[in-house]
Amino acid sequence: MRIKEVRYINIEIKENTIIHGDSLTVLRQMESESVDAIITDPPYGINYVSRAGARIKNDRSPFIWFLYDAFRVLKSGEAGRGSLICFTRWDVEQAFIDAMRMAGFNVRSEVIWDKVVHGIGDCKTQFAPTHENIIFAIKGKYSFPGHRPKDVITFSRIMGNKQMVHPTEKPVGLLSNLISSVTKPGDLILDPFAGSGSTLVAAKKTGRRFIGVELDDEYFAIAQRRIEEAVTE
Repeated sequence: MRIKEVRYINIEIKENTIIHGDSLTVLRQMESESVDAIITDPPYGINYVSRAGARIKNDRSPFIWFLYDAFRVLKSGEAGRGSLICFTRWDVEQAFIDAMRMAGFNVRSEVIWDKVVHGIGDCKTQFAPTHENIIFAIKGKYSFPGHRPKDVITFSRIMGNKQMVHPTEKPVGLLSNLISSVTKPGDLILDPFAGSGSTLVAAKKTGRRFIGVELDDEYFAIAQRRIEEAVTE
């Protein structure tokens, strides 16, 4: 896959790669109106700890600070361009929605990911969690590039610590579904919180260009490897 220069000041920002660094720093150095879509799973601010003891960096409060530059770097005004897909959780969702609106986004839908198999949580005081919330927002006069997608997506979650390489990892198939719903082949997708690289792998498999950012050393290395190993479909 050809690497094409986008722009850099202190950090080299290239298409079809992942940058090892802080998302806020990288976003501030990106050109305005330079990406077609942002698809990401930021820290929710819930101090998440997996059953294996893994923690998420910067997870002490809803990480909304990227949204202002996210709005700036996002394109607008053409079909299939100017969308934000942001994973969240029910108890912090409103904080993200409010921040999106303040940044300039037009929040259009809540999408539900039906995970089929429920997680754990508090077995005595909470309903068994079988879904996750996704916010869909736009910039400018966006329109879907194809058919109108449904707001419930059923896709089995990744089961077990042996299969997961990141504590909040999302299935590549789920992300491919979302990417195909809101972008066109060849579009440029940004994931400022790339984790183990699932969004970037899905972008590559669906024929989209991508830029990812990841702060954690271990997950950055995993994402690099997964991108190199991914085969386009």
